[in-house]
Amino acid sequence: MRRLLLASLAFLLPIVVAFTIVFMARSDAPSAAEVAAITHTFEIPEGTADRMKKGFLAEEILPEQYTIERGDTIVVVNRDAVIHTFGPFTVRPGETQRMTFDEPGYYFGVCTVGDHETVTITVV
Repeated sequence: MRRLLLASLAFLLPIVVAFTIVFMARSDAPSAAEVAAITHTFEIPEGTADRMKKGFLAEEILPEQYTIERGDTIVVVNRDAVIHTFGPFTVRPGETQRMTFDEPGYYFGVCTVGDHETVTITVV
């Protein structure tokens, strides 16, 4: 009886280990970061550049500093009649751009909307 139990264990143990490795290493399974990813959308309203030319400060459309999680996506929608820049985004009139930030770090750039001239996106 003992031999049968040992033989069964010797046969089943490698199978259980193999299945465990296969299921843990599946590449199509979403990571925790992918499951928790968020899309951050910013919209530049029509007439923003005209208001800024007349000396009016643009409302807080795009922040000077913004922190997101790795795997998050930023979407910038430009409803204005001129090109606007926000960090790594240069968005033409009527255009929508999106970028998913997979690498942690700092992303710097110019900002043409608001009272600040630069923007820093921090990915943690």
